[in-house]
Amino acid sequence: MGAFDEAMSLNAMFPRAQPLAGTAPTHRTQVFWTAVVAGLEAIVIVACAYGAFLAYSASVYGVVFFRTDYALASIAMGALYVGLCVADNQYDLLGQEWNEHSRSRGGATIVLSFVILLAIGYATNSLDGYSRGTFFAQLVATLLGQIAIRAVLWQVIDHVRLNAQWRRESMAVLVMPGARDVGDIRARLAIRQEHVVRWIDFPSVSDRINGSASLEVQLSEIRSECRALPIDAVLVLFGADNMDVVSHTVEALSELPVRIQLLPVELTDLMRRSRVGSYGHLRVLELFCGPCSLRDRFLKRTFDIVIATSMILVLWPLFVVVAILIKLDSRGPVLFQQARLGFNNEPIRVLKFRSMTTFDDAHDEFRQAVRNDPRVTGIGRVLRQTNIDELPQLLNVLRGEMSIVGPRPHAIAHNRMFADHIRKMFRRHNVKPGITGWAQVNGLRGETDTFDKMRKRIEHDLYYVDNWSFFFDIKILIMTIISRRAHINAY
Repeated sequence: MGAFDEAMSLNAMFPRAQPLAGTAPTHRTQVFWTAVVAGLEAIVIVACAYGAFLAYSASVYGVVFFRTDYALASIAMGALYVGLCVADNQYDLLGQEWNEHSRSRGGATIVLSFVILLAIGYATNSLDGYSRGTFFAQLVATLLGQIAIRAVLWQVIDHVRLNAQWRRESMAVLVMPGARDVGDIRARLAIRQEHVVRWIDFPSVSDRINGSASLEVQLSEIRSECRALPIDAVLVLFGADNMDVVSHTVEALSELPVRIQLLPVELTDLMRRSRVGSYGHLRVLELFCGPCSLRDRFLKRTFDIVIATSMILVLWPLFVVVAILIKLDSRGPVLFQQARLGFNNEPIRVLKFRSMTTFDDAHDEFRQAVRNDPRVTGIGRVLRQTNIDELPQLLNVLRGEMSIVGPRPHAIAHNRMFADHIRKMFRRHNVKPGITGWAQVNGLRGETDTFDKMRKRIEHDLYYVDNWSFFFDIKILIMTIISRRAHINAY
């Protein structure tokens, strides 16, 4: 009996929604729907940008007139937005960026597009005559337009996908001998609605002579059917056993004009936070640890310097007022230095506006602030509730000790308290600590007086480390400003 005679019917394992009675589904490729999404978003962005200019001119100047420079700027905005979305993989309609983060990442892309255009305009000295009011009107209009069109398109694509109205790439899955616990992978393929046309479980090759002959027969049948069927990719699931069989199988399948994808099933959890890199001339599997590449580190550091410098230049009068109020409110220094662990567990001194009457940070005397803490001064309570007490950490950012976004630094005594109880706790120090972070904008700030509270905070910190991206940082920064959850438990 051949390998494909033994294979299970994938139509039962990966059911597809049936078209409505009396209708004939129109099958378009994923590329077609991707082009539709990108094209419609570009049109909406351009229309909103130029419409905002016309509306602002009519309301402020009482006249509507055509301006070529504003029209070109609107077109550039739409093109730049789509380009950044493509670079960020937001138009992978089956990917995580579209299905889980499409709305937040899209809004962050709009903001980044305006920042880039503003920087280009400033560098080329082409901003003369460009109204600042129009600029902000365009920013608001395109942001609202992007949110609306992305929400509509998300629903449309979801409907199209569930009703099988596009022709997806077909896939054959080969389960090699020794590959165990593949049920989770099968479930994920079903959730993503991958078009799996064949699922082949290779029998164990125990007898090297007879087994090799049987393997050759099976591979020959697989090659023949892959040529006959419209198969675009072959996914090979393998374990640590029989690597010689895996290598031989891949070599045999290389004769086919299909994409061959390898997935070590025992490393599935690591693969979720990994990427293919290089070591010399060798291709290796790299585990994510935040911004690892030179490009990512440069991007994040530039972002930190620009944001920190801009905020200091804008907020320095507030710094002076806060310093005076602290001196008038209670005795003691204006700034308070706290010992914390930074990147790679290196000790750093974190700056804060003093908000308590006692400010000894000795390790043995550490005690977290609690609700209605009598140590908190009058002005200190306001500073803590508004996060103003954290602003001196902008200096830590400029010194390279911290980042704008990252896991919040814990007290050294606090780390020791939970280190033996929470696995991988110190992996959060694979990136620089931040002034704001993913845990904080999700309401996980303030007192961590229970194991469960600390565990949830660490889980969010590690999620940030494993899923870092430039757009993720922008999302967290925006949430810090506008989200009410970011200020929960601030006391």
